[in-house]
Amino acid sequence: MKKCLILLLMLLMCLSGCGTLSQSDEISIVLLHGWGTMEEDNQAMREIYSEFEKDNPDISLKMISMPSPENVTSKVKEMISVGKLPNLIYIGETGIDTLYSFMVTQGYVIDIMPYIEKDKEFQSMIAPETLMKWKTADGKLYTVTDVLNTGGYWYNKQIFENAKIQKTPENWKEFLECCKKIKQWAEQEKLDTVSMHLDYNTIECMMQSYIGDTDSDEKSISEALKLLNEIKDYADVEKNYTYRDRLRSFNVGHSAIYAGGIDSEQKINPKLKMEYAMFPDKNNKDVAMVSAYPGYFIGSSSDTKQKEACIRFLKYMLSEKVQTKIWKKTGQIPSNPNVNIADLSGQNDVIYEAYAKLKKADIIRELPGNDWDFEQREDFEANIFRYLSGDISEDEIVDSLKSCLLYTSDAADEL
Repeated sequence: MKKCLILLLMLLMCLSGCGTLSQSDEISIVLLHGWGTMEEDNQAMREIYSEFEKDNPDISLKMISMPSPENVTSKVKEMISVGKLPNLIYIGETGIDTLYSFMVTQGYVIDIMPYIEKDKEFQSMIAPETLMKWKTADGKLYTVTDVLNTGGYWYNKQIFENAKIQKTPENWKEFLECCKKIKQWAEQEKLDTVSMHLDYNTIECMMQSYIGDTDSDEKSISEALKLLNEIKDYADVEKNYTYRDRLRSFNVGHSAIYAGGIDSEQKINPKLKMEYAMFPDKNNKDVAMVSAYPGYFIGSSSDTKQKEACIRFLKYMLSEKVQTKIWKKTGQIPSNPNVNIADLSGQNDVIYEAYAKLKKADIIRELPGNDWDFEQREDFEANIFRYLSGDISEDEIVDSLKSCLLYTSDAADEL
């Protein structure tokens, strides 16, 4: 009888253990991220990351959430200094001469391409923009992004109508005329409304659009600077403005034009009548700015099981189910080329219409920040407002801008 009870207890213990992972079977990975510069985006992604853990009970995902990509950079370097490199790192920051360059050249992250090449499903999820920008000359790929970033502008249709602007400007002459009409209307109505705020992000997008898909010769840059000088007479030049400042201004109807990506729509006052447009180039062609920023990296100190868990995480983030969630929650364009935005048009017609315009654009260009290195950006920011205020001449600024506004960029190949 005693033996029977012991056997019964042992059987019950075995049964109770079935379906439950032991601590040794669980794979622990750490994700450091600064996804989204808006808190609501950051929160939305934290929820999606938590869902990954629920759908993958054998993986324990510890999140270290930072408020911005800049904070991620400092945190990564701090963790490296104490020998605690995260298994997964999400930058979401522009450009080559940033944390990307540091981690790749120092060997802190692994080449993801071998995992992609042996997995056809994974291959199909990778954005062509990611491969075009970040695949190196020797065929390596160190980062995969889950969204595509865009650049253009939103405009307040009601203000355009009040200013007797009949249609979306199709060239720079019409754009300049729009700015002029908005200023005249505001003065007549004794309003403080402005056409737009010219901060460096807005200016760099306008100038890069003007150059279009041609080489940035002195003549093109000179023309773009002259145009900018004309527009500034009907706009507010705001050296220290951030996109949040511009967004607040647009949301309360203080400015008619907000330069930003399609995803900005979710942060814009829903009561506004608005439409998305793209800046033209010098030949009156629409320029769509679309970029795959550096996204997720896998830390080189991860062991084999952790690396495999990280790959599962990347595939999860690029799955159509999760990509659709990201679209719905943040308005960011899914990077997975298999996700049909048309199928989601019922979710948000305004964003879908904006996306449709983007797809029909005559020219596709990188967002300026994804093409520029740190020194180029610093040079641009330091000099453009000095030029607009008359402190330096056109000749003095043209040479420095030539290196910034180059059409082609194979920065990843240099590593």
